Amino acid sequence: MQMITQDKSVQFEMFSEEGNLAVAEIVKDAQQLNDINEGPVQLVLDWAINELYALSKKSGFEEATDTAVREAVLEQLI
Repeated sequence: MQMITQDKSVQFEMFSEEGNLAVAEIVKDAQQLNDINEGPVQLVLDWAINELYALSKKSGFEEATDTAVREAVLEQLI
């Protein structure tokens, strides 16, 4: 699993750099959760999707649950 940093070369298909950074933080947290989780990776993926859903409820981040964003996140976590 590739570690994500707040590197501008990593894009998560958000409409803004601020959005990409917010999603990168979710991915980083999910990777840390995966490192300590001994259960199925599906739990980590579900957690990340739930976090994207919560982010999408904030003004300016509505696209966080778009298919392209979810796929970019899952690609980093699998």
